[in-house]
Amino acid sequence: MRVQRMMMLLVSASLLMACGIPEDEHNSALDKIKSLKAEMGQQKKTCDETIADLDKKNNRITDENSAMKAKLVSLGQDLTKVKTQAGAYMQDISEKEKQIADLMKAQEAARKRAAMFRSLIDKFKSMIDSGKLNVEIRKGRMIVKMSDKILFDPGKDQIKKEGQQAMMEVTKILASLPDRVYQVAGHTDNIPIRSRRFKSNWELSTARAVNVVKFMAENGIDAKRLSAAGYSEYDPVGDNSTDEGRMLNRRIEITLMPSIEELPKFGE
Repeated sequence: MRVQRMMMLLVSASLLMACGIPEDEHNSALDKIKSLKAEMGQQKKTCDETIADLDKKNNRITDENSAMKAKLVSLGQDLTKVKTQAGAYMQDISEKEKQIADLMKAQEAARKRAAMFRSLIDKFKSMIDSGKLNVEIRKGRMIVKMSDKILFDPGKDQIKKEGQQAMMEVTKILASLPDRVYQVAGHTDNIPIRSRRFKSNWELSTARAVNVVKFMAENGIDAKRLSAAGYSEYDPVGDNSTDEGRMLNRRIEITLMPSIEELPKFGE
């Protein structure tokens, strides 16, 4: 190593002597070169550190950007979900408002029917008290119910004198109700009729209803507001296995048919 170092010194000295450059200038130049190399090395290190720092910042910004994009996508989905829910809520509110409006209409109709029923009770009070008839609500309809023994003799369809007087009072009251349509229905018990004229209780119940309708039409109610039906024994209100029940089943019912305003709308 020492020989090599001596050889390098000799070579350097020879070069200096050959170039004619003083040794102190040469050493000064070498010092500047070393200084520049050291400075360049430091600048390179600084640049490398700056690049590394920028890479870190770029990666962080890229990650933040991706996170922001994901958040925006999520917010967009949430907004769509909120809009969908809001639309559903608005529709539900609209339906609830419609239901409330329909309920209010139904309540008003029920109030009017109740008022009419009370009014009808008041009008028929004397006849109810005397036992000639009864007023009731059955199957959602107001019904004036009269026993057959007031109107007819057993097995007969012609209204007897006492029954005509009662029917005159009933007809006068019902005629006072504007635009009301009535159905008169005849009902019997389940004991088969034995009559040359009537082959069954169907014929008897129907004939009785028709004669009541004719009487009402002849005494002040427009025939267009009247109809007749015979139910025979098939719509009982009492037990046909007992005398009391059969007596209840032998009857004439005058049903106050609902008006158009009282009927539910299509789709309800």
